[in-house]
Amino acid sequence: MSNLENKLKKIIDIFNNVNREIAFKDIKKLSEKYDKNKSVQNVLFQIAKKIGDVDVSIIALKKLINLEDNNTLYLSQLYKLLLAKGFFDEALENINVILKLDNKNYDALRDKSYIYYLKNNNNEAKKYIENISNLKEDDYFGYNIKGLIYLKNNSYKEARNFFNIAIKINAKYVDSYNNLGACLLELEKLDEAKKVFNTAYFIDNKNVSTLINLANVLSLEDNILEAVKYYNEALNLDPNNQEILSNLAICYCRDSKEKEAKIFYDKALKINPNDYKLMYAYCTLLLKLNNFSKSWELFDSRLLIEKNKNKLNNFDLVKNNLFNNLKINPKDNLLVLREQGIGEEILFSSIYPEIIDKFGNLKIEADKRLVPIFNRSFGKNIFVEDGYYSKNPTLSDFNKITYAGSLIKFFRKNKNDFDYSRYLIARKDLVNHYKEKLRAHKDKLKVGISWKSVVNIYGNLKSLSIMDFESLFNKKRLIINLQYGDIDSDRKYILSQNKHLEVYDELDLFNDIEGCMGLLTNLDLFITVSNSTAHFAGALGIPTILICPKKSSTYYYWNTQSGSSVWYKNIKVLGIEKSINETVNLINNILDKSNEFEFSNK
Repeated sequence: MSNLENKLKKIIDIFNNVNREIAFKDIKKLSEKYDKNKSVQNVLFQIAKKIGDVDVSIIALKKLINLEDNNTLYLSQLYKLLLAKGFFDEALENINVILKLDNKNYDALRDKSYIYYLKNNNNEAKKYIENISNLKEDDYFGYNIKGLIYLKNNSYKEARNFFNIAIKINAKYVDSYNNLGACLLELEKLDEAKKVFNTAYFIDNKNVSTLINLANVLSLEDNILEAVKYYNEALNLDPNNQEILSNLAICYCRDSKEKEAKIFYDKALKINPNDYKLMYAYCTLLLKLNNFSKSWELFDSRLLIEKNKNKLNNFDLVKNNLFNNLKINPKDNLLVLREQGIGEEILFSSIYPEIIDKFGNLKIEADKRLVPIFNRSFGKNIFVEDGYYSKNPTLSDFNKITYAGSLIKFFRKNKNDFDYSRYLIARKDLVNHYKEKLRAHKDKLKVGISWKSVVNIYGNLKSLSIMDFESLFNKKRLIINLQYGDIDSDRKYILSQNKHLEVYDELDLFNDIEGCMGLLTNLDLFITVSNSTAHFAGALGIPTILICPKKSSTYYYWNTQSGSSVWYKNIKVLGIEKSINETVNLINNILDKSNEFEFSNK
């Protein structure tokens, strides 16, 4: 046995039986002398890997690859270490070398797919995972990756299936539970997601992602104290984790705790100044507190949240006009674009009379259902269907383009600037049409109800059941349906209780907004959760009681603390403090006291 072999044997013996650190120090020193010796570099790599020194492991592997450039084992070990360090491009280079040598290499194809997923290139990620005709039966990591790719592709049911397979293969792999929970949230299954996160917590109560996920669900459920507890557990494990700090701030924003929210808001933004989701959450808190000047500075962050930005028309054309960069001269040719969500489009349209008065050369894009309503209500034929200009070469005719919400800051600088009443006008013929239909019930109080919102998981959080409204039904009142979507089971339930819900089947409450407005105008009172119909009622000046089941579902325009909305004088806002039954009893008392309702936010 050579002298070098004896030295290596001695170092390995010291590592295994005496002192790992001494052995590590000795092999590093020896490797400097024998930097082109495969045996020395291999021992250095193995010891560094066991010690957990990734940087030294990488250096040793690179030397081994230089000495034996087609060794797929070394290349594989190297790219996995580079991947763990976040060096995605360098990891890909080594994977590509492996695939040149073996284009069917299973691990390389799978991990190439994973790297593209991490680099947000989902098309390439999917291509390489699909290049593997069948994932190995025991490859839970592979199924987890495939689930992540499908999840990012919004293929939630397929993603859920892959995560479940991964869990079946390895019931202790916590990442699959966390990913399955995230998928269930996208499928609007909050309770199921919570159970999955709880299982992950039972397996490993020190996993930071699990703690964050559990806290997020509890925050959505308005269980603020428990949410904060789990966030703090995660923070103790990872004190500078920006996601934890950001979510803690958002949690306090939901609870309207400005002081606590500001502390974590500042800490999170120091780490990531581009956390637009956090900026918007903090902005909405300031809006609820009527701190308009500060909130408008942050309001355009809503457009930079990735999910929102992807849905906007011609974002690149207007991005330079965001934040404080928007300067418009009254003589400019101005194009105002709509934003996602018809409810907020109605909300933002409250400033259109002032915009029309200020700008002579103006066009405004709107949801096609709103175009005739806006043209009639605002007395100007300047409203066109969404995309009419913004998806057309004629866009060059405008020297200023912006989104409707970005103009709010110029017209709503303090609470007094919200001093307006109804601003939408229903079609007279449709108002008369429903007046005639309701003539047979002229002695009854006409009360419209709407109990659901149909917008992702927050829709579920905002929604109630028609059973919650059951005590409102009596002989002195005509309860009229204003709930869009499928209500067949709700109707059957009310009928089974020998109660009558007035439903106009010919009226498509979602698409026929003109008809919906005609019906709303004939109500004595409208009772609803937060949905687009609530905004129409507000803009029409219809006396409205709006119920917010959870703080997490309460937007900046509904203030449960003041019981009002600065945006709509005619809306009374009720949060559910103890139970929905107690809230509905309160509404019953309001209904019994008067046949004329007037709500004011002053």
